[in-house]
Amino acid sequence: MASKKTKIFIAIIIAAIIVIAGVSIVLLDHKSTVFTDTAQTAAPGSLDPASGFFTTNGPLFGAMFNTLTEFNGSSTTQVVPVLASSITNVSDQNYTFNLRSYANFSNGEPLNASSVWFSFYRGIVMAQGPYVADYPNILFNNTNYANVSIAIPWGLRSALVNAGYTLSGNLSNQYKQAATDLDSILSNFNYNSTELKVMKYPDQAVVVKSTHVVEINTMKPYSYLLQDVAGWWGDILYPAFIDQHGGVVYNTQNSYVNLHGAIGSGPYVLESASSGLGTIVLKANPNYWVDGHTSQVPSIAQPAHIKKVAIKYGLSHSDRLEDFDKNTSQISEVGATSFKSIINGFYDKSEANGNLVKSTAVLGTFYISMNVQRSYTNNTHFREALYDALNYSAELKPYDNNYNGTAMAYTELGPLSPQYGKAYYNPDNFPLPTQNLTAAVQNLTIAATEMHDYVVLPNGSKIGDKSGSDLSTHDFVITGTSPPTSLEDSQVAVAIASFGDIGLKFTSKYVTEAVVGTWDNASVTPHFVDLGWEPDFSDPIGQQLEAVYDITDGGIGNKAWVDNNTLQKIFNNLDFLNVTDQTKEMKNVSRIVYDQYAYMWLPMPDAYYFVQPYVHNFQYNSFMGYFYNLMYISYSGNTATVLHADSAYTGYMAAMDTIAFRLNNIIR
Repeated sequence: MASKKTKIFIAIIIAAIIVIAGVSIVLLDHKSTVFTDTAQTAAPGSLDPASGFFTTNGPLFGAMFNTLTEFNGSSTTQVVPVLASSITNVSDQNYTFNLRSYANFSNGEPLNASSVWFSFYRGIVMAQGPYVADYPNILFNNTNYANVSIAIPWGLRSALVNAGYTLSGNLSNQYKQAATDLDSILSNFNYNSTELKVMKYPDQAVVVKSTHVVEINTMKPYSYLLQDVAGWWGDILYPAFIDQHGGVVYNTQNSYVNLHGAIGSGPYVLESASSGLGTIVLKANPNYWVDGHTSQVPSIAQPAHIKKVAIKYGLSHSDRLEDFDKNTSQISEVGATSFKSIINGFYDKSEANGNLVKSTAVLGTFYISMNVQRSYTNNTHFREALYDALNYSAELKPYDNNYNGTAMAYTELGPLSPQYGKAYYNPDNFPLPTQNLTAAVQNLTIAATEMHDYVVLPNGSKIGDKSGSDLSTHDFVITGTSPPTSLEDSQVAVAIASFGDIGLKFTSKYVTEAVVGTWDNASVTPHFVDLGWEPDFSDPIGQQLEAVYDITDGGIGNKAWVDNNTLQKIFNNLDFLNVTDQTKEMKNVSRIVYDQYAYMWLPMPDAYYFVQPYVHNFQYNSFMGYFYNLMYISYSGNTATVLHADSAYTGYMAAMDTIAFRLNNIIR
């Protein structure tokens, strides 16, 4: 070990080198480094896993909370037990989870079966995006929810009556009373005998069997339940914190938790969140229950290697590019047309190559939706005209990165993804959408006539009802999410130009994700929305097809508000059929969906990120994003490579290598 004098001498040498070099350098300290993520282009709408429902939430919630099961790293099909130590599955309908007795929340309080019951029932009765989209007809009756606009776990009414509560009147009145009673239980969660009697009632969605045993029962056999609960809509929260900060009110978000988060059991805890959630700082959980039990728990739940993470949301494209090139961020995302710039400008020329990019093809569908329940877009020929007019080749072009020309997206005929296989994806071999201006004008002529309008084409000719109103002067708006990425700007610009080719005027508008979350009916949803839908787990029917076309999921993925009687009848059971019967029905579904022309299908972008070369074990999951706790920092050679440096850094690298080597020898 070096003496105190030797250590002081070393520090003086390093300081002198820095002063002489004129370089602003911060040496990496593995335990105190602030790891900066600038890849998330929009701030999360909420810090509450029962409300936040955008892909930006994935890495954040995955860090702060644990679930019964979690996806095994990058796998989209395999899950492993995390809060559960073992699982028993009976007929894909009754799942028993034995919880780890040593699991606890970040405040040191124990996590048990009642915590699981609380978290699931809270999410369902709040009826926000995550739970409404992921548990319909699984843990709550979606038909009743559509009729009375209240979601309660199935079997809850019987559980309440069994415990002495009184429910009377019609279905709507019973649901309101049951939801109110459940709110009261959850908002005053004290494990008294009445509450325990409700929680232990056997014929309901979630049953507390004992302190560390909980059972989840689905309404019908459902083979994807373990993948379902692996998402953040399966996150387990500390009940007392919720009770102390607003409690639970059915159909209502918790404004405090939205802004300040909640107590979970994950590898990180929330240290701070700025106003507007533009910057969120996480620190390693000092009471992480996995510590001391790492050999017993799957690696996906391992303790955090990087002790502090700062997530900077919504930075401008130029700032994201510059921060990564200057090594002030460790993960970033830029438009494909900036690949060459970010790689060529990288501070370490020996690492300036395509290996900086981590890319994965993901499931999902991107689109411009057309609200079928509002004026103009309620006309099928009008929608088909726009579908035909869009320049799909031009929409794909911005995804060609300018470093090696690889397209960072793929084309598909939505709503399903080709990765599901031919039985699900486009079984009728409908053509991929291509621009056809002749067909567009033909359909626009019919639409304008039906709507008693006319359109002046770019060549000056009029089509439609020439005695009607001039549709060419109408200002149509495509609404996207703010702040827009360069790709989103390019997408919308291509669409605006395409529709101009048939005489229609379009402009763009961008709103926050929080605003998007308020679009819960057709009348408040814009006519045209540039958005997308990525499934939450690997169920092709319930998570992608129905999410985009089932009217009972309207406002979640169905931004077009399609309400087709035939589809709805099929959807009643489609998700619970076996694979053979599902694929037979897909033939019927495919034609109906295609004929709606409710969406213009855009290229589905790959998930790609620029990751610093010293950041290791970056794993991306299509449903959850990446995992901060799995990543670690490691440098090659003997040098203590810097974490932050300006452009002069590379000029002094060789000298620092030599000096660091000598200093290491002195220390030894």
